[in-house]
Amino acid sequence: MSKVGLCYQLAKPGIIYGNLLTAIAGYLMASHLSINWSSFIGMVIGYSFVVGSACVFNNLYDRDIDRIMKRTSKRPSVQGDISLKEGLIFGTAILIIGLISLILFTTLLSFIIASIGFLIYVPIYTYLKRKTHLATLVGALSGAMPILGGYLAYSARFTIGSLLIFLMMFFWQMPHFYAIAIFRLKDYQKAKVPVLPVVKTIDLTTYMMIGFSLLFLISVVLLYINSNFSLFYLIILGFSALAWLVINILGLFVKIKSKWARQSFFASLAVVLIMSIMIANR
Repeated sequence: MSKVGLCYQLAKPGIIYGNLLTAIAGYLMASHLSINWSSFIGMVIGYSFVVGSACVFNNLYDRDIDRIMKRTSKRPSVQGDISLKEGLIFGTAILIIGLISLILFTTLLSFIIASIGFLIYVPIYTYLKRKTHLATLVGALSGAMPILGGYLAYSARFTIGSLLIFLMMFFWQMPHFYAIAIFRLKDYQKAKVPVLPVVKTIDLTTYMMIGFSLLFLISVVLLYINSNFSLFYLIILGFSALAWLVINILGLFVKIKSKWARQSFFASLAVVLIMSIMIANR
């Protein structure tokens, strides 16, 4: 694979696309589907590069534990295909490009939100990940920034609606991450990463998933009430959130937890896609 391809892999494109999906949804919610192309493209480039940069630095720092975990053992940073120096140069370059794009073409608030998200994820979450299961909460804060930043890239002002979509993303991420921690439990145990099901129990993690998915459902309803969304939004997204909640409740009764956690994980991906479509079209 070429160096360009290796750098692309190092930036975790799946995470970039997922965050970009929510950032675009936030932008379209604020603009009511009316696009200012300079701010929209600036936002897309900005958040793609800032998120990608955060992933690069996270990969470089986690080389030792990534080598132990099966799902991460083939990353370019682990295999030595990208040197530490090359990774640092690449990560810094795309961070600068991303932030310049945001400050030039979007709004100061969107630039600030992206910067805060980066600072939460790289120095804070990346460090705490090895120390405490509470790092998941910190990572979820960072992951909720793009949808808010996308909104602010167009509107340039906070609203109750913008704060609600931020909370929706925060609440969504917790069960999503916990599901991964359960079905990748052996990997995390082997690498001694203190995610919740490792340091506590799978049952407690399941209860936490239920609680956060319930909060997600409540935030869906509150957004409908506050922001003049259509009944179609409430029916489609509300039903999806309720179905996900039911799946998580079933986790209390299943015997094969890893299989159930995978189902919850894939359900969460469907939910965030539906959420993004629904809030974009309001």
